[in-house]
Amino acid sequence: MRVTSPVALKEWAVLCARLGAGEQSVLVRKGGIREPRLRAGEAPAFVPQHRGFWLLPTFFHAREPGRDRDLAPAARALLPQVLADAPPPDRLRLQLWAELDLAVEVRDLARLDVLGEAHGLAAACVADRFAYRRPGLWVLLLRTYRSRQAIELPDLAEYAGCHSWVDLAAAVAGDVEPVLSDREHDDRRAALRSALEG
Repeated sequence: MRVTSPVALKEWAVLCARLGAGEQSVLVRKGGIREPRLRAGEAPAFVPQHRGFWLLPTFFHAREPGRDRDLAPAARALLPQVLADAPPPDRLRLQLWAELDLAVEVRDLARLDVLGEAHGLAAACVADRFAYRRPGLWVLLLRTYRSRQAIELPDLAEYAGCHSWVDLAAAVAGDVEPVLSDREHDDRRAALRSALEG
């Protein structure tokens, strides 16, 4: 399948690796301090505004001492290899395309507890993100696709900072194949719906 977009979603490189390996399909998002403000006077907030986008692996937090505690054990175990495979500091490597299948804003922390480690984060990290600014987190179900060839781009200053969505300097195109079969993805969607609905 041929895809193209000038938009990327920033995510920890280790979680991108798990998405690309089919080990997870779920992300939880709160958004960073540079997210847009939906209304004057409100805190910045993440908005699941794009249907299809590139995943932009980030390494900033992973390289901070002690931040590996934010990851669930399975994700933490991948961290050394992911860091070893990182592109040079002035380059970005895109290889994963994602389609947003489901986005649910969850305002009850107990609903997130039932997800276990499906999102690759430690329970304490999820609780901290949930409580930040105002209670709640977005749960995203992604259908992940892998590009046949990695796409390298220069890392520009405007891509840096604590925000989720990145407008790339130009649209990026690639030929991608799904990481999971339709059946596997449908099963994960049903399991996530069931978990969130209780």
